[in-house]
Amino acid sequence: MKAMMISDFCVMKNALLQMVGILAVVGVVMAWAMDTVVGAAAAVGAMVPFMYLFSVGSLDEQNGWERFRLTLPLTRRQVVFGRYGSTAVVAVAAAVGGLIMGALVMLAVGVMGDGAAWASGLSAAQNPPEALLASAALTLTVFLLGAAVALPLMARFGMTKATRFVPLVVVVAMAFGVVASDTPLSSGVLAEWSAWVTGDALHGAIVVGGALLAAAVLYVVSAFVAAKLYEKREF
Repeated sequence: MKAMMISDFCVMKNALLQMVGILAVVGVVMAWAMDTVVGAAAAVGAMVPFMYLFSVGSLDEQNGWERFRLTLPLTRRQVVFGRYGSTAVVAVAAAVGGLIMGALVMLAVGVMGDGAAWASGLSAAQNPPEALLASAALTLTVFLLGAAVALPLMARFGMTKATRFVPLVVVVAMAFGVVASDTPLSSGVLAEWSAWVTGDALHGAIVVGGALLAAAVLYVVSAFVAAKLYEKREF
């Protein structure tokens, strides 16, 4: 598993550095354009791991690397668990990076003067720490859920074919979730949930922490499913 993770990071080193540099600039521009640090930090925290996931999956199919890798002293389970491990590390690092970017933007605004009209929404007062932490945790939750769906499909069909099935699976899963919960996705319901989460710090921490924990558990379960699928895959 460790060897596979190191392999992924070596293959993606240059691409990751480029992503970080580009998205740091994009994050600052988004914060200024949207007039919120919380939203920009969440966007950066989401874009990096999703770009990594699909980029590293695409590299598997280039020049027969995926087939060649199976000739190395790595079992198929190690390949899958290593990919899940590297993806999780990138996701957590991206969430932390989004928080750091947000803190630096607010620090810069504070130094330059947060009373300016262009910085009205970028001050620390408008972006409290609990909101930044919640946005990072929820962004990580969303990514883990998406990766838990995408990675088993990538393990079974490969990156190219998996992209045909991921949107279908996500839409069907959302539909079943709405039916099972008997909760229509209306703006009123979302507003009520938002008010409930943000209205009480304890409730907010329970909801956000519970969602992240559930996503992490599903991610681990997904890893074992993907390992089974990859072991049966024929090249």
